[in-house]
Amino acid sequence: MPRYEAVFFDAANTLLYPFPSVGAVYAEVAARHGVVTSAAAVEGAFGRAWQQVQRQAHADPVRYGVGEADGRRFWRALVHATFAEIGLPADFDAFFDELYWRFAQPEVWRLYPECHEVLQALRAQRYIVGIISNWDNRLLDLLTGLGLMPYLDHVSISALVGWEKPHPAIFHHATAAVGVAPERALHVGDSLQADVLGAQQAGLQPLWLQRGAATPSPFPVIRDLYGVLAWLRDHDVLEGER
Repeated sequence: MPRYEAVFFDAANTLLYPFPSVGAVYAEVAARHGVVTSAAAVEGAFGRAWQQVQRQAHADPVRYGVGEADGRRFWRALVHATFAEIGLPADFDAFFDELYWRFAQPEVWRLYPECHEVLQALRAQRYIVGIISNWDNRLLDLLTGLGLMPYLDHVSISALVGWEKPHPAIFHHATAAVGVAPERALHVGDSLQADVLGAQQAGLQPLWLQRGAATPSPFPVIRDLYGVLAWLRDHDVLEGER
C-alpha cells in the first residue's frame, strides 16, 4: 500500500493569491469612496492593523476564522484599523461592504500557474485532495469560481469548523472527514506556524512551500506545487504501482 492517501493544501498564497495585491484592491475601492491612497500605503497600514487586531482577537471567542461563519466582524475591525491610519471614508459601512464582497469575487484572485496541473495529477494518481484554510464561508464560492472544486474531495474552513490552524482540531476534522489517519496525509502550505508546525503537531506530514528565498528548515521545503509531486515520487510508491 502507498504510505500516503491524502494531500491537503492551504489556500491563500499556496494555491491562490490576491491580484494585483491586497493593497491595490483596497486602494481602488477606497478611491470610489473618497479616500485617495496608494497600494504601498495600504499594505503598510494593513500589516500594522493585522498585528493589532490579531493580538486583540486572541482573547475574543469570535475572531478571525472562528465563531462567525462570514468573518465580517473581524474583517470590519481590520479594515477600520487600517483606514483609521490612512483616512476613513465618510460612509465607512458602504465602503466596507463593497470591499468585503470584492474579495469574494474570483477576478481579484489568481491561481498559481501550476495549480490545475498539480491537482489534476494528484487526482489521477488517486490521492484524496483537500484544503485546510483559515478563511470564512466566502472561500467555497471562490473555489467554485476559480474552477478548483472539481479537484477537491473536501474543504475544511476554520470559520465553519470552529478551530483555526495551527490548532490540531482543524487538521483532525479534515482527515476524519475523508476517512484517512493523520499520519497518512500531507499538508502543504506557506506558513511555518500555521501550516508546517500545525500539521506536524496534528500528525500530518508537512511540506513547507517557499516560493521566494528559501529558509533553512528541518522540514521538507518545496519551491512550487510541482514539488508536491516530486516529493511523493521520492517518498511514496511510484505512480505505476498505485
